[in-house]
Amino acid sequence: MTKNSSLAHGIVALARQPIVNSRLSVMGYELLYRKNAHAINADVVDEVGATAQVIAAGLFELGMDRLVGSNKAFINFPRAYLLSPSGVPIDKDNVVVEVLETAGFDAVLLASLRRWVNEGCSIALDDFVFDSKLTPFVELADYVKLDVRSLGQEGFHKQFDALRGFDVKIIAEKVETWEEYQFCRLMGVELFQGYFFEKPEVMTSKATNVNSMTLLQLMSSLLQTSDLSVDALESIVSQDAGLVHKLLRYLNSPVTGLIASVDSVRLAIMLIGAKQLKALTNLLLMSEMVGERHVLLEQIIVRAKHAELFAQKRGYGNQDKYFLAGMLSMIDVCTGMSLDDVLSELPLPSEFISAILHRSGRVGNTLDLVEYYSNGHTIKSPQDFDDLKETYLDAIQWADDFMANV
Repeated sequence: MTKNSSLAHGIVALARQPIVNSRLSVMGYELLYRKNAHAINADVVDEVGATAQVIAAGLFELGMDRLVGSNKAFINFPRAYLLSPSGVPIDKDNVVVEVLETAGFDAVLLASLRRWVNEGCSIALDDFVFDSKLTPFVELADYVKLDVRSLGQEGFHKQFDALRGFDVKIIAEKVETWEEYQFCRLMGVELFQGYFFEKPEVMTSKATNVNSMTLLQLMSSLLQTSDLSVDALESIVSQDAGLVHKLLRYLNSPVTGLIASVDSVRLAIMLIGAKQLKALTNLLLMSEMVGERHVLLEQIIVRAKHAELFAQKRGYGNQDKYFLAGMLSMIDVCTGMSLDDVLSELPLPSEFISAILHRSGRVGNTLDLVEYYSNGHTIKSPQDFDDLKETYLDAIQWADDFMANV
């Protein structure tokens, strides 16, 4: 019972720090990554994963209305997310996209930011230091955040003067003393953030867990097939109660504006749509796969695709079965549970489970060959070796394309 509970539920955490105006009224909150409820600092290892976890926590668990109410939510977006072609499921009316100082201010980023602005998003430039060559970025921005501590009074004054001619709101951040607040206020700064007003407050909530393998299978299907049927999507989503719960929470959030009730997985998928379902799946994958788990994701994808392509090369039927078998053969690494315990909780045919666990039948033999090849073990049959080598290279290429799109 304990084991099942740990699979079904977890705790999500993030911190929020208010941004106030000159009357000390809250106009927004910066939402900050926290590894757990006890973490004091962000300790970010993977910027993409951290951003995904913040957005996912706000969207599926804590709720943006609880976190910020009718105020703005400022969220750090690293370069990789800003360039992402798959989109990010955010409420453009109340989320401000913070461009980190490490984003790399080049023509590629500028073009991507123009796309975000054209889609109705607000932009903030975080820890910004103005230079004339960065003028196009300032012209796109709604907010510019200047670090009082790192710039010093003289440097802050120069930056503030340089930005006077632009239609942007200046936010003085890292304000920690009365003297710093008074200095910025007398200069004409109208928005402030820092320990002087409030330290980041950690917010927590229980969260339903989603099976990583279900997300991988769903994303793979969405990427491989441009016109996937609702029936096919329903069959994948319905495997995982945690995923169903999150999608229903999403539909119930203000970002969708949905009024009608939803009484089936099928209707939920139809209301969300394939494009947005892909964005939500991407978000959940990235929030799950951080650090070492991101490397694991690549390994899983390569094995799954290698098994499928090998089956295709041999002319085996039901090739999608081999893809799923490849994924599930590594599910124990994702969950920390034994493989037989995890598979017993999934709605799978007994012969399919046997193929994964005991390597029986054609599916089991394919898994053995793929695993032997990836681990550098001897392949006795020359034909097997040639087919494995050819399909492995194709699997690597496919996995690279997959990772570029999630």
